[in-house]
Amino acid sequence: MKTSSILVTPLFLVLLLISLNQDAHAEAGDIAIGAKISTLGVGPDLTIGVLDSLNIRAAGHWGSYEIDGEGDDVKYECDLNLLSGLITAEWFPFKGRSFHIVAGALLNGNNLDADAEIAPGLSYTIGGATYTSTAIGRLTGEIDYNTLAPYIGIGWGNPVHQDSNWTFFVDLGVAYQGAAEVSLEATGTEASNPIFQSRLQQEEDDLEDDLADYKYYPVISLA
Repeated sequence: MKTSSILVTPLFLVLLLISLNQDAHAEAGDIAIGAKISTLGVGPDLTIGVLDSLNIRAAGHWGSYEIDGEGDDVKYECDLNLLSGLITAEWFPFKGRSFHIVAGALLNGNNLDADAEIAPGLSYTIGGATYTSTAIGRLTGEIDYNTLAPYIGIGWGNPVHQDSNWTFFVDLGVAYQGAAEVSLEATGTEASNPIFQSRLQQEEDDLEDDLADYKYYPVISLA
């Protein structure tokens, strides 16, 4: 499946350069509340200073994107539904510096809803066999990933900075969401035919192979 979406803007790069100049030193027991925008969506962010060099962070995200995809012979209009929570620990290895290393877990509720573009009067290849639009009917699907995804990254900035009530930070990381699981459903005249169902299963397998390169989800966040 071929996908296209703009997830990174020049604003991230500008703020990244600014944040490199910030000093940071966490205060144990300090709490910061913020708003985050990232490739996971937008949402609230909570940071707690545990030690001078360690923070715990919890964040929620939601949002949506429209994505165009294509199987062997069928084009799909997809809605990427973003809904996740990220729990991480941040270690600041250099005292007085904002650079930190992040590790944690993504509670991954992200998925894709797919709607095939089936035009009346035309034929399409499903799992290596050709069927008419009437035989296929409406073809819809859902693409899911692992519910729990390990996350690692690096970042700059510290929301519990002791010298300021306001600050911002940027993180760069990746979540391992595993292999895609594709499920398709048709409503046409052949929908209940066991042979058609086996072809539909082959179409699911082909789409999963096409999505094999998307096991890792890049995360760029600013708060």
